[in-house]
Amino acid sequence: MKKILTIATVICTFVLFLTACTQQKTYEGEDEFGRTYGEIYDVDSQPTGVFDVPYEISDTSAMGKAMIAANCADYVEIEKTSDGYLLGFLCKSSMLGAVKMIGADGSYIDGSESERDGYQAFTFSVTREMLENKISLQCEVSAMNKTVEFSVMPDLDGAILAG
Repeated sequence: MKKILTIATVICTFVLFLTACTQQKTYEGEDEFGRTYGEIYDVDSQPTGVFDVPYEISDTSAMGKAMIAANCADYVEIEKTSDGYLLGFLCKSSMLGAVKMIGADGSYIDGSESERDGYQAFTFSVTREMLENKISLQCEVSAMNKTVEFSVMPDLDGAILAG
């Protein structure tokens, strides 16, 4: 039992070290509306924009939370357009595969996949109401060849203008 606790402690320490070593995103300049990149804005008061929004991870184990924190951006990207909202979940390339959003009815919703800011981005169309609740995701963890489910809860009060 003592050996297992020691191994778990070493793993957790390593994960926290990796998390601390992640690169911080820098913001510079202003957009065409005179808004300053890197400043916190109320998403609802803005006509359009791309925002980096911190989120809370839930509906998974402590190990799952640590793995997501170590391998994914510490923000989700929310793009507000005249047509609605897009949610981007960003992870280190090749860490996660086949990320899907789980709808309220339990159905799986495929999104689009792209490369963005050194991350593999999985983007989904969402409603404003969805952004106020937990957003359930399912993904394959490439290294473990395992499918996992978890939720993210965007903190819209911390929306940072990114583009």
